Amino acid sequence: MSNQARTFEIFSGIILQKNKIAEHTYHIKIQSMDFSRIHYIPGFFIDIFLSNPYYNPLSEVRRYSFWNYEPVYHVADFAINTFSNGKGAQWVQTVQEGDTIFFKEPSGEISMNDTADHYFLIGDIIALSHLYEINRALSVSKQVSSFIFAEHQEDIFPDLDHSFPLETHIIESLNLQKIIELISLNFPEHKTNTIAYILGDSKTVSYIYNYLKDNPMYNISTIYIKSFWNKTII
Repeated sequence: MSNQARTFEIFSGIILQKNKIAEHTYHIKIQSMDFSRIHYIPGFFIDIFLSNPYYNPLSEVRRYSFWNYEPVYHVADFAINTFSNGKGAQWVQTVQEGDTIFFKEPSGEISMNDTADHYFLIGDIIALSHLYEINRALSVSKQVSSFIFAEHQEDIFPDLDHSFPLETHIIESLNLQKIIELISLNFPEHKTNTIAYILGDSKTVSYIYNYLKDNPMYNISTIYIKSFWNKTII
């Protein structure tokens, strides 16, 4: 495939660091001067090629959310899961520090809205790093509540500063009814002007979204949703 035929520009970077930080999650740091060409805001995603697209024009891509971006040295952090054991999971288990990786220009899909007084951050382990970044991006004057759910304790990992600023819950089999029940019990009382972010598995995100939007008692003005993956949840 010629460069003229491409509808996107290919960026590249180097993997500076790779660590396994939870049972099904790796933390990787990528440095790329191409990052300096973007106007980064929290909520950005990146499409990483699973092989060299110059040698393999049909190389598959996987989308990952930024955990953090450091603009001075152009270093980005990502938390990449292996739950699915698919090609993306195999890629992150195989790639090594010092390897060159290729990606499309990063872009944003989730708006950072700072107009609320109270925020409710909801998501699963796949969305945890993204929710950590949203939490860090909010002003200290904002009130933040959170509900992170996981099936096993060993899947939970801390934020980059090694803290656990978001509230986590272990829910056997990730039962949807149980998740909703616990959300209702943990939503703080007497909150007004709330914005909710719901991130994670598509079925779960849809289920929680419909529950919250149909319950005026929560006084949620805006709900942002994003599906990261698909997993069977009962």
